[in-house]
Amino acid sequence: MKDLLLTQRLDKHAHLSKEKLVPYPPFPETIKIEVTGRCNFKCSYCAASNPLRPRGDMDKNFLYRILREAKSLGVREIGMFMLGESFLVKDLPEYIRYAKKEVGIDYVFITTNGSLCTPERLISVTNAGLDSLKFSINAGTRKRYKEMHGVDCFDKVISHIKWFHEYKKKHNIKTPKSYASSIFLDKYKEELENLRSMISPYVSEFYYVPLHIGRGEYTALGNPSRLNNMVPAIPCWPLFNAGKITWDGWLTACYYDGDRRFDIADLNKISLSEAWHHPKYVKLRKQHLSKDLKNSLCAKCAGY
Repeated sequence: MKDLLLTQRLDKHAHLSKEKLVPYPPFPETIKIEVTGRCNFKCSYCAASNPLRPRGDMDKNFLYRILREAKSLGVREIGMFMLGESFLVKDLPEYIRYAKKEVGIDYVFITTNGSLCTPERLISVTNAGLDSLKFSINAGTRKRYKEMHGVDCFDKVISHIKWFHEYKKKHNIKTPKSYASSIFLDKYKEELENLRSMISPYVSEFYYVPLHIGRGEYTALGNPSRLNNMVPAIPCWPLFNAGKITWDGWLTACYYDGDRRFDIADLNKISLSEAWHHPKYVKLRKQHLSKDLKNSLCAKCAGY
């Protein structure tokens, strides 16, 4: 498992076996924990920019409790991010170190916009034991990058990716592996292919993802995973195989929830295992399995 590339991991999680497509699936081996709901970008397509979504940082004691609880449930992989930008959290290296060395999580990974990944910060997460760092770069020109993200730091992000590659090469460092992804839109195909050619020499993989339904334009319903190996939108695989915890302690059913309608259970009050089989979650899974989503939380995302 540890040697799998990121696309192999994505495919493994998204392509579900029949045993997991049930109302009460086993607890997943991979979860995401939003160590912060804050972000320094204002992306037009991202749910994090929704003014209805609260922002803040996860309490350290709560995080450590969830990490221990997750380990006891068989969790092997933890992403320390969701919609927020994790490098805004000064204690991020400490959190990674605790998960890896105190709790014994096999694989800790992060997706970042890359703007805050200075050499100092990159060295600190490397020394803490981070296994995977993916840079999300969703435009291939400076102009469109600024239009999409609300900030002008395209060159800075590219320089951070290149620096990290050279640093690891110089010191013969194998982990964290570096990756990059970009939202794919056909009308920007040439631009994005140029971006891929520019970045690919400096990362283990570069791959595309479809733009999911959100606050603006969308090209794919549901969460079909990566572009070159998509899965059916219904039933939506994360409901059955991907735990997601917001910065303020809620198990949520949807990564793209802008107004918190998909909050399932408050983990400050109940256990992680209880929340995974909460009646609200079970009901939503049943609606997906029956493909009766017209009056469900997922109606808009399913195309109704």
